[in-house]
Amino acid sequence: MRSALFLAALLGPALAQPLAEALQKAPETPGVVTARLEREARARDLERTLQDPLRTLLAELQARQAEALARARLKRALAQAQSEIASAYAQAQEALLQVALAEKALEVAELALRAAEIRAQGGGATALEVLEAQNRALEARKNLELARSGREAALAALANLVGPWTPEGVGEVPPLPEPEVVEGLLRAHADLLSLRQSLELVRFQRGLLDESFVPRREIEALEDQARLLEENLQALERSLRVGLQARYDQLPPLLQGIRAAEEALRAARERLEAEQARFQAGLASRLALLQQELALLQAELAFAQAKHGYLKAYYGLLASR
Repeated sequence: MRSALFLAALLGPALAQPLAEALQKAPETPGVVTARLEREARARDLERTLQDPLRTLLAELQARQAEALARARLKRALAQAQSEIASAYAQAQEALLQVALAEKALEVAELALRAAEIRAQGGGATALEVLEAQNRALEARKNLELARSGREAALAALANLVGPWTPEGVGEVPPLPEPEVVEGLLRAHADLLSLRQSLELVRFQRGLLDESFVPRREIEALEDQARLLEENLQALERSLRVGLQARYDQLPPLLQGIRAAEEALRAARERLEAEQARFQAGLASRLALLQQELALLQAELAFAQAKHGYLKAYYGLLASR
């Protein structure tokens, strides 16, 4: 298809690189590196604690908790990095398509302007029609400049995450996760784990105290603290469950949007093929053919945007942990 040739020319000699390869760069991002170093430090602390023959049960509990929390935060940092990469990748890919679309729109506007000027010379168009065509061509040039600026900004944002990268079109999107993913994300959520650990620690400390040698006031303070932590834990879990469920519920409609955009793209391709045949038979003008090529590029962009919307929501859901 002509649109594929336009995009290939736009990319030039650069080799397009898929999303899967970009996501593999997530462990190298600063946030993940920091979280990994923290997890390694907490793992070393736990190992030292377990090797200490004089360790207390409280010290061991705290060391185990710190290592588990660091591990959960590392997983969250990795998921968040993948979400950021997927979003930046989608933005860069759309920016490339926007440039191809703007170039074709300028080609259409310039040909329409020439047609208006020729008609005006023969008395078939007014000066106002020519002026309007000139304005449309100027607007198309401005849009192309903006699209090129947006492309550079989007590629730079992606490069900040994964290095120099030329994204290619996204093929198959990930399937809809099972509904159980919400509960799994809740169990793995670092903030909930932190609260659960705090509650566990307070209860453990309460178990160490006895009214025979500790004032009742101190015991009651720990019991009050445990009740407050339990209430906060339940409230946070309810809030997170609602948010995660809302994120999950938006995925099926986004998948349906992909299918609708794909059907529209297929129809645009068929219309272009028909217009090409009519042009070869002398039944359609060059301008009409260019307009169908523009319509195909618009359908390709809409299809890509539908896919990207699902990808952003998908990885955004997995990063909510």
